[in-house]
Amino acid sequence: MFDWNWEIEDKLVSDLNEWRKKFSLIHEFIVSPDGEKISAPVELEDKKVTVCINGKTWQDTFERVCFMRFLPDSRIVCLILKNYEWTLSVEETVLEETFDYAWNLQFSDDGHTIAFNIKKGDLYGVCVNGKIWENLFFDARDLFISPDGNRTACYVRTKNPPLLDIFSFKEGVWTAGIDGQAWDKNFLSVFGLTFNRASNKVAASVRLDQQDFTVSVDGNLWDEIFSYVWEPIFINKSDVMVPVKLSKGWTMALNGKPIWNKYFVQLWNQRISPDGKKVAAVAAPEFGRWSIVVDGIIWRQTFSQAVLPPVFSPDGAKVAALVRENNKWTVAVDGKPWQEWFDRVWMPQFSPQGNHIAVKAEKEGKFFIVLDGRAGKEIFDMLWDPVFSPDGEKILIRAVSNGKYIRKVCTAGEILG
Repeated sequence: MFDWNWEIEDKLVSDLNEWRKKFSLIHEFIVSPDGEKISAPVELEDKKVTVCINGKTWQDTFERVCFMRFLPDSRIVCLILKNYEWTLSVEETVLEETFDYAWNLQFSDDGHTIAFNIKKGDLYGVCVNGKIWENLFFDARDLFISPDGNRTACYVRTKNPPLLDIFSFKEGVWTAGIDGQAWDKNFLSVFGLTFNRASNKVAASVRLDQQDFTVSVDGNLWDEIFSYVWEPIFINKSDVMVPVKLSKGWTMALNGKPIWNKYFVQLWNQRISPDGKKVAAVAAPEFGRWSIVVDGIIWRQTFSQAVLPPVFSPDGAKVAALVRENNKWTVAVDGKPWQEWFDRVWMPQFSPQGNHIAVKAEKEGKFFIVLDGRAGKEIFDMLWDPVFSPDGEKILIRAVSNGKYIRKVCTAGEILG
């Protein structure tokens, strides 16, 4: 991001009106992180599909193009179907290995690791940087890449009983597969898989039978059993935190032991502050009311329709969350909702210093930037999440106006007018 152009300017990147004249069908647009490129799968006259970037198409064509993404360095990556076989394409370089099916394309934060789920024959697994896991399984679902990008994991089914053999399914056929190696024990279900920040440990919530749940760390079960648990997270190299349901209600547990003396009707989507010292989560203090709880202390104001996962500021001092009331959305910061409400709002983006929040919002089919609760003066036909400059003084806007994709760098004052 530090190599991006942060000079104040408006740049016409591509006229999408010309795209619509050239192509019979244009699928979903995506834009590069730096805003310099816009792309979409497009359909040509012969019903073939290709990739268009800033108005220029790839030479090759395919039956389908899916999971198209921009890598952090603004290269395009996607899964393609050609001659009824699936594979990966990075820019226009196509992987030689092909698959019966491929899906769930993901990449590491630095873009150096590219992975996706695959089906080859009757078996399933993961392809990482062009190499298939050594061990494949009867099924493989979801995909997780470690923070350092060196490990991958997913949920795998290691047994294949007949469809009506309910007793075998009850004994457990699912477990976690890490780099192609399955845990020794199977479970009725596995969910919430996560790596620690050091990328050397894996935790997941597991269902032992119809009534008992717990957490497994590297295949080792906690001694404590609960009537239900949600997804765990690591708070450091080895300690695991997870919402658990006890007889009194939901509370937070650390390494199997409850750490809060408060209980809620529901508790989930916990997040750790960047310094690892605070935890915030979505909580329901009573049926039908939602809020955010920070270190066991719940916000005073509650909301009746929805509260989405909390977002910490970079310094951990503030917590923001999207909230819904009376069929309208806004952002609440440290328990106080913005005065203006919208039809839709996207996830809050804190400035690097934590003193500003910018979001993409929609009202009556039009999009605009909202900065610290105030709607920007400019309205767009399409808009992507705003991005703060490293010094927090400028905001990158990637938007479509009058059928043209533009890249704008503005100060806060320019946005609000």
